[in-house]
Amino acid sequence: MNEERCLSEFRELARRMGIVIRYTGEGPSGLCTVKGDRIFFLNRNLEVREQIRAFVRDFRTLDLEGCFIVPVIRDLLGRENDEANTGWEAD
Repeated sequence: MNEERCLSEFRELARRMGIVIRYTGEGPSGLCTVKGDRIFFLNRNLEVREQIRAFVRDFRTLDLEGCFIVPVIRDLLGRENDEANTGWEAD
């Protein structure tokens, strides 16, 4: 799966989980709760690989039981080594 498709899968997973994605032009990316709503701030100026790393870092902390997650995303979320988190093969 290529990086753009992987990023798209993370955005779809966020949508299904009720997490709103807000794009920013600067600052850190990450998941937070604002007035009870879960919001994932994503710096659009980061390279795609870095955006994926931000999703992986924060989505690992969520309860994903019962959510359908495509295998490559599930694999990324299950890896222990953050450096390996974007080392998938493109189809």
